[in-house]
Amino acid sequence: MPRLNSIDGELKALNTKIDGEIKTLNTKIDATNTRIDSTKSELRTEISSMKNELWAEMTSNKNEIKSDIRALSEKVDILPRLAVLEARIKELEKRS
Repeated sequence: MPRLNSIDGELKALNTKIDGEIKTLNTKIDATNTRIDSTKSELRTEISSMKNELWAEMTSNKNEIKSDIRALSEKVDILPRLAVLEARIKELEKRS
């Protein structure tokens, strides 16, 4: 019987030690989860801020982009006319 009591005591001590380790691990896991949640929140805030900045930049440049597109469109319209004029100039030069 004394041997069983000794083994029972050792098992209880081991069980207590395991419970302590599990509590320690749970505490570390909870702390890690808290840090992860905090990091996720920071990332969401940063992404939202970048999105707002990008939207503001796009909105402020919209008129400038439209103006550039109009200018390019006008240049494209002029190119065929310029080709005709160059052909006529070459024709006139040949006659001279």
